[in-house]
Amino acid sequence: MPHSPPSEALDPDLEFILLAQAGDLDAFDTIVLRHQSLIAAVLHRFARNLTDLEDLVQETFLKAWNALPKWKPEKPFIHWLKRIAVTTGLEDCRKRKHSPLNTALDFAEASNLISDEKDAEARDALDEAQVLLSELPPEDQMLLTLIHLNGMTMNEIAGHFSWSRANAKIKAYRARKKLNKVLTKHGYSSVEA
Repeated sequence: MPHSPPSEALDPDLEFILLAQAGDLDAFDTIVLRHQSLIAAVLHRFARNLTDLEDLVQETFLKAWNALPKWKPEKPFIHWLKRIAVTTGLEDCRKRKHSPLNTALDFAEASNLISDEKDAEARDALDEAQVLLSELPPEDQMLLTLIHLNGMTMNEIAGHFSWSRANAKIKAYRARKKLNKVLTKHGYSSVEA
């Protein structure tokens, strides 16, 4: 009979999660401290400034606390928490009607890296990319960003959005098709979706 590893080997946060599910705020504080940097990294593309980022991180952990009784140990806690973060970020984008790629954090940082006059063309390309991507719905922008800028696999994307792998592939294909239409509208040659 195969030996199964202890539950803590499956999820290093399990002890704290179980305590937090029982109402232990100190245990939940430990979880927050362990994962707030990672959640901030997930959410930075949704935030227009540092204050927005801090608010999104706080909102994510508040939603996690409220949903904690529903978490099941069969699923990795960190994937569950990241999914809450992405959903929170997308909801914020829809509410504020802004794009996860149309943020001061992303493009200002990139623009600061391009300081030489001979790199004006690169700065113009960044500005054009921002305009083009802003024409896509927020979910499509986020999906393409996670795939092409963050290098996530279809399995990771599926986990983030709670989709099947097949559904993630279909949505990515459709998002690329929409991007192709935008590119064509602006005079760029079509790219394979």
